Amino acid sequence: MQALRFIQAIGYCYAFTPGPGRLPSLFEVLDTRSDDRRWAWAWDWKESLPSEKRVFYGRILARKPTFVSLAFLPHFFALTGNVGEPDDYARLYEAGRLSALAKRVYEAVAAGGPLTTRQIRAAVEPDRRGSSARLLRALAELQHLLLLARIGEVGDHPGNYAFVWDLLARWLPDVVGRAARIPHRTAAAAVLGQYVRITGAPRPEDAAALFGWAPSVLAAAIADLRGASMLDLARGPDGEDRLVLRTTLARLRRARR
Repeated sequence: MQALRFIQAIGYCYAFTPGPGRLPSLFEVLDTRSDDRRWAWAWDWKESLPSEKRVFYGRILARKPTFVSLAFLPHFFALTGNVGEPDDYARLYEAGRLSALAKRVYEAVAAGGPLTTRQIRAAVEPDRRGSSARLLRALAELQHLLLLARIGEVGDHPGNYAFVWDLLARWLPDVVGRAARIPHRTAAAAVLGQYVRITGAPRPEDAAALFGWAPSVLAAAIADLRGASMLDLARGPDGEDRLVLRTTLARLRRARR
């Protein structure tokens, strides 16, 4: 399947619409002029590929629907600070990185999952009526931190379906196991290097904003890639620093001769 090959080759991308960081989306590279066909294909793949454990789909980058290949998912997991232990969520909650509602959602899925969105709402907000915005934000938090994974859908038509959720560590334990062997700094360098390959010559601040990294994490990743002769800083036509692969920089210098 070409969609799967694209995600595996690129490592990570948005699912539908473009977003921050100049990262492409699967939707925009589909080989058809019909938007209806694009939406039908992309909508089907965002359900079938994750449910078959071929890719990860969730609100990872810029809180937008994102596809991540299973080769790159351990690196993203390592960057969350999780270690694959049952108390990961509790540590994140104590550190202020997880809301109280997200904590309750995690505990409900841990105890009774996999659960549909409706079942989760019944467990954590049994008396709440109306908007589900609070719950959706909590689910987005848990996806962003790779604590929860959307593993499929149930229902037989668009007006009668619900997403199914489970703990990522329970659903993809091999990913968590691989992540445990990847140091945080190594993960950051791998993700940043791929980002530069995808986008060409991004600004350092674009990378920091997209991944939500502290300046020290970005500086260490850049230093490691420069030390490995993979990356360099170059002045762009706008006068700003750009991250450029050494191979790309060499080609540009040869072209100027």
